Amino acid sequence: MSDQARLATSRPLLSGAELFIPRTPILSAGEAARLMGCPCSEALTKARQTGRLPIPMFQIPGRRGWFAATHVVKAWLEQTLAAHGGVTEPEEGQP
Repeated sequence: MSDQARLATSRPLLSGAELFIPRTPILSAGEAARLMGCPCSEALTKARQTGRLPIPMFQIPGRRGWFAATHVVKAWLEQTLAAHGGVTEPEEGQP
Protein backbone atom coordinates (compact mmCIF):
# COMPACT_ATOMS: atom_id res chain seq x y z
CA MET A 1 0.00 0.00 0.00
CA SER A 2 1.39 3.43 -0.91
CA ASP A 3 1.95 6.12 1.72
CA GLN A 4 -0.82 8.22 0.20
CA ALA A 5 -3.29 5.33 0.29
CA ARG A 6 -2.32 4.54 3.90
CA LEU A 7 -2.95 8.21 4.90
CA ALA A 8 -6.30 8.24 3.15
CA THR A 9 -7.50 5.15 5.02
CA SER A 10 -6.08 6.17 8.41
CA ARG A 11 -7.80 9.57 8.58
CA PRO A 12 -11.52 9.71 9.32
CA LEU A 13 -13.63 11.43 6.69
CA LEU A 14 -14.77 14.92 7.57
CA SER A 15 -18.45 15.61 8.03
CA GLY A 16 -20.16 18.10 5.74
CA ALA A 17 -19.85 20.96 8.23
CA GLU A 18 -16.17 20.28 8.95
CA LEU A 19 -15.28 20.80 5.31
CA PHE A 20 -16.15 24.49 5.58
CA ILE A 21 -15.03 25.34 9.11
CA PRO A 22 -11.47 26.51 9.77
CA ARG A 23 -9.42 24.42 12.18
CA THR A 24 -8.88 27.29 14.60
CA PRO A 25 -10.45 27.64 18.05
CA ILE A 26 -11.76 31.15 17.40
CA LEU A 27 -13.54 32.68 14.40
CA SER A 28 -13.69 36.36 13.51
CA ALA A 29 -17.10 37.96 13.01
CA GLY A 30 -16.55 37.86 9.25
CA GLU A 31 -15.78 34.13 9.28
CA ALA A 32 -18.76 33.41 11.52
CA ALA A 33 -21.03 35.48 9.24
CA ARG A 34 -19.89 33.53 6.17
CA LEU A 35 -20.42 30.15 7.85
CA MET A 36 -23.83 31.14 9.19
CA GLY A 37 -25.04 32.34 5.81
CA CYS A 38 -25.24 36.04 6.60
CA PRO A 39 -25.02 38.24 3.51
CA CYS A 40 -22.29 40.33 5.17
CA SER A 41 -20.59 40.84 8.52
CA GLU A 42 -22.78 43.91 9.13
CA ALA A 43 -25.85 41.64 9.12
CA LEU A 44 -24.22 39.48 11.82
CA THR A 45 -23.40 42.63 13.82
CA LYS A 46 -27.00 43.83 13.58
CA ALA A 47 -28.30 40.41 14.69
CA ARG A 48 -25.89 40.44 17.65
CA GLN A 49 -26.90 43.97 18.65
CA THR A 50 -30.62 43.18 18.52
CA GLY A 51 -30.27 39.88 20.41
CA ARG A 52 -31.25 37.69 17.43
CA LEU A 53 -27.90 35.94 17.00
CA PRO A 54 -28.26 32.25 17.94
CA ILE A 55 -24.65 31.96 19.17
CA PRO A 56 -22.69 33.86 21.80
CA MET A 57 -19.92 36.19 20.67
CA PHE A 58 -17.18 37.79 22.73
CA GLN A 59 -14.43 40.37 22.60
CA ILE A 60 -10.76 39.68 23.23
CA PRO A 61 -8.69 42.24 25.14
CA GLY A 62 -6.13 43.85 22.87
CA ARG A 63 -7.94 42.85 19.66
CA ARG A 64 -10.57 44.70 17.68
CA GLY A 65 -13.93 43.22 16.84
CA TRP A 66 -16.07 40.35 17.99
CA PHE A 67 -15.29 36.63 17.91
CA ALA A 68 -17.09 33.29 18.20
CA ALA A 69 -15.88 29.89 19.37
CA THR A 70 -15.47 27.57 16.39
CA HIS A 71 -17.07 24.60 18.14
CA VAL A 72 -20.18 26.67 18.91
CA VAL A 73 -20.60 27.76 15.27
CA LYS A 74 -20.02 24.17 14.13
CA ALA A 75 -22.65 22.86 16.57
CA TRP A 76 -25.14 25.50 15.40
CA LEU A 77 -24.48 24.64 11.76
CA GLU A 78 -24.87 20.89 12.33
CA GLN A 79 -28.06 21.41 14.37
CA THR A 80 -29.51 23.71 11.70
CA LEU A 81 -28.68 21.29 8.89
CA ALA A 82 -30.13 18.34 10.82
CA ALA A 83 -33.35 20.26 11.58
CA HIS A 84 -33.85 20.96 7.90
CA GLY A 85 -33.00 17.52 6.59
CA GLY A 86 -29.37 18.25 5.76
CA VAL A 87 -27.96 19.57 2.54
CA THR A 88 -29.76 18.71 -0.66
CA GLU A 89 -28.69 19.19 -4.23
CA PRO A 90 -30.68 21.79 -6.17
CA GLU A 91 -32.94 20.46 -8.88
CA GLU A 92 -31.82 20.85 -12.46
CA GLY A 93 -32.30 24.43 -13.61
CA GLN A 94 -32.47 25.77 -10.03
CA PRO A 95 -29.70 28.04 -8.66
